[in-house]
Amino acid sequence: MTFSNNPRPPRKPTAAAAAAPHKGKKRVATKPVRKPSDRAAVPNIENTGREMAYLDKLVRNETVVAVVMNSGETLRGCVRYYDRDVFSLRPVDGGPKLFLRKENIRYLYEENE
Repeated sequence: MTFSNNPRPPRKPTAAAAAAPHKGKKRVATKPVRKPSDRAAVPNIENTGREMAYLDKLVRNETVVAVVMNSGETLRGCVRYYDRDVFSLRPVDGGPKLFLRKENIRYLYEENE
């Protein structure tokens, strides 16, 4: 007599199961579990280099831009210098050079001359 650690008695096959040939279990295709590290990281705007390339083009071509500040004020001039946090603007009307913090700028656009 064999002893089992399983407290359940063994299953007896039903008449329908005994008559049908055994085909095995059907496998269901599942998607692989993705880890957070597998996802493509969304690039940070500061790491793409697009802003730097655009400002560099504005400096080289001496393009006149209009800068709209968060307060609603609009400044016009050419970009002289840019950095991660600041860029310098030479006003078109010959006024003093301005250093503008990027956090205070709503947007800027090129002006057609």
